[in-house]
Amino acid sequence: MGEFSDKVVVVTGGSKGIGRATVRKFCEEGAHSIIVSRNGQEGQEYADELQKLGFSAGAVAADMGVVSDIKTMAQNLIKQYQKIDVLVNCAGVNVRKLALDYNEEDWDYIMDINLKGSYFCSVEIGRHMVARGSGAIVNLSSLQGHLVLPERTIYAASKGGVAQFTKGLANEWAKSGVRVNSISPAFIGTPMVAKVMEDPAWVQLIQSRTPMGRVGTPEEVADLIAYLASSRASYITGADIPIDGGWTAS
Repeated sequence: MGEFSDKVVVVTGGSKGIGRATVRKFCEEGAHSIIVSRNGQEGQEYADELQKLGFSAGAVAADMGVVSDIKTMAQNLIKQYQKIDVLVNCAGVNVRKLALDYNEEDWDYIMDINLKGSYFCSVEIGRHMVARGSGAIVNLSSLQGHLVLPERTIYAASKGGVAQFTKGLANEWAKSGVRVNSISPAFIGTPMVAKVMEDPAWVQLIQSRTPMGRVGTPEEVADLIAYLASSRASYITGADIPIDGGWTAS
C-alpha cells in the first residue's frame, strides 16, 4: 500500500508529458488517478492502459480553457467520488513567437489554459477541499516564471501568474487544512519540448546553462509533485519550488 492508498487524485493534462508521468506516479502510490484531458479518447486510452497494469485510474474530458467545462468536471467528480484529495494542474500550452509577432488570439489561448484554467480548477476543487478541511493542490509554474527566454513572453507571464495565485490561495486556505504549492520546471523531456530539442542551438544553450548539463525527465517532476502532495510535506504551503537542474542557482 502506498502513501496515497484510497486517495482520489485529479491531474489535468494527464494524458501527456509531465501530467502522464504524474498520473502513473500516483497510481503506483496506491491512488485512484483521474486523467483530465481535452481529448477524451486519449485520456480514456491511457486509463485503460493503467487498468490493464492493475492500477486504479479513470478519465474525464474537459477543456481547461473553458470555465464552464471546469465547473461541470469538478461537480461531476465530487458527486461521483464524494471527495478529491489531491489536484495537480499540469495542463498547459505555449505558442513560441517573438513578442512583436504575438496577436490577441495567442494571448487568449495561452492565458485561458495556463492561467485562467489553472486558477478556476484550483478554486472549484479547492472549494470542496476547504469544506472538507483537507486537501493538497500542486500547480505547474515554470522556469519562465522566474526568467524569460526569447519567444516565450506570454507563456512566462501566464506561469508567473500561476506562482502568484498559488501564494494567494495558500494564504487563504491554510487554516482550512488545504495546502497549495507550485513547482517551476526548466526544460523537461516532454512532447512540448521535443521541437526545441531538435534545434542544436537550443540544446547547446540548455546544456550550458544547466549545471547538471541535461534536461529533466517527467518522472523526476512527478516525484516532486507527489512529495508536495504527501504527508511528508505537511508544513509546506505557498511555496514555488524550482526543478531545473540548478539553472536558477547558477
